[in-house]
Amino acid sequence: MPPRMSKLLAILRRMKPSDYALDLLAFAGTVTLALVFRWQARDLIWSLWISSLSFGFVWMFTAYICALVFVPGKAKLAVVAGGLFLMAFFTFHFGMFHMVHGAFLNEFFPLSPGIRGGMPSILTLAGTALAAYWPFVLMTLISRARDFPLGHKAMAGSSVMFQPYLNVIRMHILIFVFAGLQFAHLAHFALFPILLFYFFPWRVFNRERKGLASEAARAQSDR
Repeated sequence: MPPRMSKLLAILRRMKPSDYALDLLAFAGTVTLALVFRWQARDLIWSLWISSLSFGFVWMFTAYICALVFVPGKAKLAVVAGGLFLMAFFTFHFGMFHMVHGAFLNEFFPLSPGIRGGMPSILTLAGTALAAYWPFVLMTLISRARDFPLGHKAMAGSSVMFQPYLNVIRMHILIFVFAGLQFAHLAHFALFPILLFYFFPWRVFNRERKGLASEAARAQSDR
């Protein structure tokens, strides 16, 4: 067996069922939706888009509330002021990105017959997409549940805003990969692999990969 394949299998064996149970549940639920409702490229693309937008705001709101709950009383005023500024900046920047991205997608994969051309508002796009694809949003939140910034360290450091944008990168890549396959008439082969990639527990995988590498380094140094 090639070394890379052996390493991959070793990492997967280190992952406990409890590490990926929610991801597996979300993947199975989404596959069921895709089969029952016969999803096409448009459905998956807009599901990814609204899930990215929803996840980002739920994430930031959760971090803000946790900060208010766990920060000591004297520091709450600073947290309120700083949190409101951060939320305002995030709403503008994150929302603007999704609005422009959504308008671009709407040109090629119209979300609704009543939304064609121009620059539709983010509220119009988000409301229409959420009404149609809220089950996918729910599956995304279930899959990412353990990653949410809960506890007294919720707002610690600058990484609190990183996770929503990391999700954006994943969404952005998958949308354009799937859109390209759609134009090449190959999208029907890619639906389930893309969903598997989307719901795969990469955080756990990377943690175990680093753990395996550390053990290998220690074993090498002990020789």
